[in-house]
Amino acid sequence: MRALGSNRRHLRVPDSETVPSTGAARISVVWQLPKVMHEFGVDLGKLLEAAGVRKDIFDDPENLIPYPALGRLLSECEQRSHCEHIALLISQHTRLADFGLTGRIALCAESAGEGLQRFVDHFNLHSSATTVSVISSGQFTRFVYAIAAHGMTSTRQLQLGAMVVAYNVLQDLLGPAWRPTVITLASRPPTNLRPAQKFFRAPLRFDSDESAVVFEQRWLEQRLPPVDPLVRQQVETEVEVRRDAILSDLPTTLRRLMRKQLIVGDCSMDHVAAMLGIHRRTLDRHLRAHGAHYGELLESVQDDVARQLLRDTELQVQQVAEALHFSSAANFATAFRRWTGLTPSEYRRQAGLISRRAGSPTQPAAARRAGM
Repeated sequence: MRALGSNRRHLRVPDSETVPSTGAARISVVWQLPKVMHEFGVDLGKLLEAAGVRKDIFDDPENLIPYPALGRLLSECEQRSHCEHIALLISQHTRLADFGLTGRIALCAESAGEGLQRFVDHFNLHSSATTVSVISSGQFTRFVYAIAAHGMTSTRQLQLGAMVVAYNVLQDLLGPAWRPTVITLASRPPTNLRPAQKFFRAPLRFDSDESAVVFEQRWLEQRLPPVDPLVRQQVETEVEVRRDAILSDLPTTLRRLMRKQLIVGDCSMDHVAAMLGIHRRTLDRHLRAHGAHYGELLESVQDDVARQLLRDTELQVQQVAEALHFSSAANFATAFRRWTGLTPSEYRRQAGLISRRAGSPTQPAAARRAGM
């Protein structure tokens, strides 16, 4: 693990960093993948070819990988290693420093809480495919990860890997003494829970409607070491340049904001426009210039989330409807059939058949629950 103090003294803004393309993330988040798969005796070239990923992707940690391709790559890693917790092994060494500008702006804060909020606010500088949120209520805070990319198939390994990285990011900000209260994952549990239990050292709750690290809010009061004012100004200038470039792709930006707002329960156009600092009519005008409509974008996000929860968890249809803020399971089922041509139950059955044909590890639900 790199010492935070040494990271602070060498903060810099490399010229090579670019804005992530639509639905992409930097390969740095899985930088240990070649090493881990080599230890399993897996040929990296054949692995990348099978996943449909370019062979030079690991030449530079700043290289971008489409999020659906990252999902396929991790699924291929699981199948070839026969290891259900392969994402844990790959992601366990990814730290805050691996998030480039996003990590550096977090380290420029005065407190852990401010640093975490900065990380959340600027996360789209690192990934255009996912979103993170920090939500405090009472004595507890949730650090939530969600996928905003369109057209994902399997997300089990992505959810696990993301929670491993989230744990490491929080530890870098909150200190080595920090411990989570509970980890929730929007996926089915693996057959063997011991590796995840050993890493997180906290209760695990699978089949949740969100992937999140929950911890006591008091940890956010931790003070961070000071940063040179010149370095802070340099980082903040780079952030402004990067933000302008990101907002030029308004539909992609809106999908991330909508996915985040689904978590907190307010996806109204007025609220999202306010988050961008513009009026609703201004947002509507910009969307028309992109040939997009707010309602269609929102339904596309809801469709993606619904498919993920039905495919990767055992939540009841009513619970999925509630997670998407539908007034009833019937209304959700009507909308889902309009999106897919299938009822939620029909989609879940078909997804289960495809998963079994692909060779993904399966286990009866009752047996998995007993293992918990």
